[in-house]
Amino acid sequence: MKRINLSVPGALLSVSPENLLITFDRPHLSLSTAIYGGGFKNIRYALNRRLTEFYKSEKDFPGGSVRAYLKQCALSSGAVPEESAVLLTAATVNLYSHKIIKSGPILVEILTTGGVEKTACRASSPALYREEDGHFSPLGTINMMVIFQGRLPHGIMARALITLTEGKTAALQDLGIADVNNGLPATGTGTDGITFITDPAAPLFTDAGPFSELGSSLAKAAYESVTECLVKYDHPWNASSKLKTPDAVDLESLRK
Repeated sequence: MKRINLSVPGALLSVSPENLLITFDRPHLSLSTAIYGGGFKNIRYALNRRLTEFYKSEKDFPGGSVRAYLKQCALSSGAVPEESAVLLTAATVNLYSHKIIKSGPILVEILTTGGVEKTACRASSPALYREEDGHFSPLGTINMMVIFQGRLPHGIMARALITLTEGKTAALQDLGIADVNNGLPATGTGTDGITFITDPAAPLFTDAGPFSELGSSLAKAAYESVTECLVKYDHPWNASSKLKTPDAVDLESLRK
């Protein structure tokens, strides 16, 4: 297992073929989309776990559910499950992008894994399935674990997730990634996840929109890490130059 001291003080990254595990030396506040440890939670561990087998339904997972399986994964990785947020992906997690964005007092650090060849989708497209009987959707996930060395109100943490998602979507648009079901420009995959982590002992910030220095840094981190994952590791078949973001328009001509 490879261990790396992150730029955020007190944060250690452990890398194995199955796990990307961030360990903090004290509790941090997380807002996560994770099935296990999701929502607002004080954590000391953030885990991105690779799914190594396919299960047709939730009851087929070890432990009888996804939550039970992810709890086992946290425990086997060396984390304390009750202090963990655990994302799940089919991507090879040791092929990850690690970016550090610094701007004035802002420090954002991001670890991203990703693949778009199976489940790239365009939000607003028709549904592909109805959740019932423990059906489990196949994975092709873009997962981001993001650390901000600062403190945010809960509502601004939620805003940060929007900004990170916008950065991810901008990367997909610039790469020309197509929805695998209809060929339209993709906005993400059907199973993307984010764990966003802040430091409750750090200075307070109150704006995470993309015009702010913090929001710009978050979006840049997401954009650069998603781009690197897909260009360096994924080489998606569903990338088309026809879907890439067009050149910027002349704003003055639009205002006339």
